[in-house]
Amino acid sequence: MTPSPIRWVPPATFDADAPDLGLPPFPAAEHTVLYDPLPCAANVDEGGDGRYESLRHGTYSHHPAIVLKDRTFIVYWTQHSKDENGPGQRMLAYAGQFDSAFEEIDWSRDGALVEIIPPPIPVRRRPWNHDPHVIYPYALGSLQLVNGRLYTSGLIIACHGYTNDVKYHGFQTRPLPASAWSDDLDRERGFIYDLWLDLGLRFVQRWRIQDGVLVADSPMYAQAPLTPRFEVCDGRWKDVAPLLPPYSEALPFDAAPTEMHDDILNGIPVQFARHAKYAPGTSRLTEDGTNGLAHETEFRRRDGKWIVLRDNLERRGHYWAALKEREEDCYPPAVETNLYGGAMPVAGELPSGRVWVICNSFDDYYKAADRSRKVMFITLSDDGITFDRTYELLHVDRQPDGGMYKFGGPQYYKALTVGKNVWVVYSITKEKVGVTKLPVDALEEA
Repeated sequence: MTPSPIRWVPPATFDADAPDLGLPPFPAAEHTVLYDPLPCAANVDEGGDGRYESLRHGTYSHHPAIVLKDRTFIVYWTQHSKDENGPGQRMLAYAGQFDSAFEEIDWSRDGALVEIIPPPIPVRRRPWNHDPHVIYPYALGSLQLVNGRLYTSGLIIACHGYTNDVKYHGFQTRPLPASAWSDDLDRERGFIYDLWLDLGLRFVQRWRIQDGVLVADSPMYAQAPLTPRFEVCDGRWKDVAPLLPPYSEALPFDAAPTEMHDDILNGIPVQFARHAKYAPGTSRLTEDGTNGLAHETEFRRRDGKWIVLRDNLERRGHYWAALKEREEDCYPPAVETNLYGGAMPVAGELPSGRVWVICNSFDDYYKAADRSRKVMFITLSDDGITFDRTYELLHVDRQPDGGMYKFGGPQYYKALTVGKNVWVVYSITKEKVGVTKLPVDALEEA
């Protein structure tokens, strides 16, 4: 077995069962709740009319990400009435403005909160037992900066059905074997892994920043059509619910301006987050054969070598890691480390070359939701190998409102270093959106 490429040296006070993990605090951290939503009564299957009451209604908020354009710092995320990846899910964005020193962000402008990807169907609850005949989709995408211009780019998908085989846990474009498919969650038979059905439609839209806020700058264009019927498993088909405007009225991409064509087809989006490189079909592999790798982050050591950190849904409790010599190489299968935690970490390097990793406390929705993802902590290393400085950043212990897959506190971190600070965005219990500011100087001295 390959030795772990990293080693965690926890503080003597570390206690995995303590509310704050027994970690010392990091006093220089500054925390802001950016988005605190209101309950939504729009779900059609609960008597609603299917229309979100406002941009503030809907208590599922997750998958935050960052885009920086000039002095505009944009946080965007997925948002639903109540459930993770529920039918009619949309995406919102919040635009803040840096001051001239890039030290503070002003979030107070009128119109700073916008809907950048609308719901494709009337919103409804996500069920544990799926309709045997109809697929109810949602919209998923990203905000991209290409050649100085902003675009939303996305697709229509559905979180529909479950599998008992972790290798199918993810996006599906082809039918599964019938033995690996279930309409319903069935823990006893092992059908616990979600499936995302790719329903074909791809869309793009251009945006601009006007007076510090995001404004649509084009109609929506469709690059590929919707698949009206989908074969979920061998020989079994389901209909896809009809889409609302603007998806049903999207213009053909051939009609888009030449500049947009060039940007979307040939442009290279600015990367605000790293993405680990794997050979096809190997991204989930572990040396021990459990092969349940999921969330990821990368960092570069002082010696120029690269490390990817992952969690393993088939063997939880510690992060897993792999090493590669050069950025252009593909990662090999991962090995288990002794770094405690789970879910989505995020990592980076300070100007000195020192490495930091922000981690989540233990993660297991099915067996330990009451103690999972409640603590956000940071660990630092001078060489990217031995992590011997660890601090608590934020502990949030709150109960969700009963929506699907909502638990824990701060989670799913994304980070960007701007000037003298590292800015971290995350969801809180998959309901609120938070931002944390970490001064670089304080991290260097920690």
